[in-house]
Amino acid sequence: MKISIFFLLLISTLSGCKNEQLEITKIQGKQIQIDQIFYPDSTITEFVLPFKNELQHKISRILCYNPTTLTRTEGDLESALGNIYADICYQKADSIFNKQSGKNIDFALFNYGGIRTVIPKGNVTVGNIFELMPFENKLVIVELSGSQTVKLFNYLKESKKAHPISNLTLELKEASFKNILIQGKPFDPTKNYYVLTHDYLQHGGDNMSFFKEPISLLSTQYKVRDAIIDYLVKIDTIRAQTDGRFIKIK
Repeated sequence: MKISIFFLLLISTLSGCKNEQLEITKIQGKQIQIDQIFYPDSTITEFVLPFKNELQHKISRILCYNPTTLTRTEGDLESALGNIYADICYQKADSIFNKQSGKNIDFALFNYGGIRTVIPKGNVTVGNIFELMPFENKLVIVELSGSQTVKLFNYLKESKKAHPISNLTLELKEASFKNILIQGKPFDPTKNYYVLTHDYLQHGGDNMSFFKEPISLLSTQYKVRDAIIDYLVKIDTIRAQTDGRFIKIK
């Protein structure tokens, strides 16, 4: 078990505990020279052991089967991993958004750098998804004006990376877009669009400044990682592929 995954799961487990008002009464520290052998503190080891055993069980839980290794580096503008990631989040968040607002999300955009590793071939475990999405990012829906959405498209054109997108089709010809479809319909610069992303990007992460001042904002409080886990546990086999949602044309 990787220690980073252990602590991620420990934080996730403890975050559900009841909040209490605490007050710092004393701060104390001392310098310890690291020049001798230190032995484990049995009191701490015994305290952590139940959490460790529980988290090890969670980490090793099998969610589904993956027939081929999925990586974000598969293509220049699109990857099967990015596609299924964005599609899963869109499906999960759209249901929440519709129940709360009676409306639907138009499309989704996430960041290439947010995918931290591959989904390996074989049985996919909870630990694999924690490694894939180690951050505590939550899904949010932003309402963008037509002009803000144009900035989003220009960002994709200039970054030239396989950022995960869903329900969006882009055809890039040289330095301009030949065609942009949202939900299969041509982009209308006079309309507002509801875009799914996560809170890190909404605050301008990865230079996505067009998300920072939306017309409206809804936080689902649903973690990206949890959305993926909740989806994968209900299927038998991952079916991911590229489908030309972002391509260059001659």
